[in-house]
Amino acid sequence: MRQLAAFLGIFALAASLAGCGARAPEAREQPPGPLVEVVEISAAAGSGAVLASGIVGYKREADLAFNAPGVVAFMQVDSGDRVRRGQSLAALRRTSVGSNSDEAALARTNAERDLARAERLHAEGFVSDARLEDARLAVERARDSSTLTAPADGIILRRLAEPAQSVGAGTPILAFGETGSGIVVRAPVASGAVARLRVGDFAQVRVREFGGAARAGRITRIGAQGDRSTGAFEIEIAVPNTRDLHSGMVAAVEIAATRNPAAETALLAPTLSLLDARADQGVVFVVDAQGVARRRSVRTAGITQDGVIVIEGLAPGERVIASGAAYVRDGQTVRIAGGG
Repeated sequence: MRQLAAFLGIFALAASLAGCGARAPEAREQPPGPLVEVVEISAAAGSGAVLASGIVGYKREADLAFNAPGVVAFMQVDSGDRVRRGQSLAALRRTSVGSNSDEAALARTNAERDLARAERLHAEGFVSDARLEDARLAVERARDSSTLTAPADGIILRRLAEPAQSVGAGTPILAFGETGSGIVVRAPVASGAVARLRVGDFAQVRVREFGGAARAGRITRIGAQGDRSTGAFEIEIAVPNTRDLHSGMVAAVEIAATRNPAAETALLAPTLSLLDARADQGVVFVVDAQGVARRRSVRTAGITQDGVIVIEGLAPGERVIASGAAYVRDGQTVRIAGGG
């Protein structure tokens, strides 16, 4: 009897141990997905305006330089100075005329004699304009000094050299803006949006430094080739030439674009939903019915005040992440704010 009780005890202990070993491990809690806000995609209302950001400048801006090497003798102007056509701006002491003063003087005399003869023959119709210009250039090169003059009425944008500085031929000395050429805003526009623009389209230009007041403008030029690195096209918008606008200011531009069939069937997505934007390409995260975020490439056609115009890659009714997309990975389950 004692042996039977011992046997039953050992059996019970073994069964207890076997039961403990067969118990399934507790499942680990999965960390919650990132919290995001989603927006349902809808059709864009009309073609919308094209928004861009550009730089204010004069229509004609150029770097002024001497056509020979030398040492800057003096500078008569500084940044911000307004100058008149033909006004002396700077002087240069030549270093390429020659070390022998007698030879340099002889070269100048010969060049001046050739110029006088060319001017006489040009007046009689025996010498072309190009040959006369060559004779004038030879006189300039033979002189031991040179003067830089203003090519038109304008303003000195930057001073790029100082007295006693050695400069080479063609080295910029002054950055010059021709005030009579007018003020323009140069702005890059994505290729998808530039197809909707035409020369003559109206635009509103706002400069933050002046409180964002709108100035009327009009497109005067659309670039013929996109930038090789970004794919964007540069446009020029002419605005009234007022003294409060300065070259280099940043301006926000809103253009009343021409309507087209592609824009009529476009969809509107939140601006913050677009990631990795480049030219007319970008990426959004689309959330399916199970709450899984999927990365999706899209093609755009500009930005309006209401969002990004999407012409390829999305369908009406799909949900895209409008806030929090930067923290989401492709294929990740997300938590939707407000229950989705």
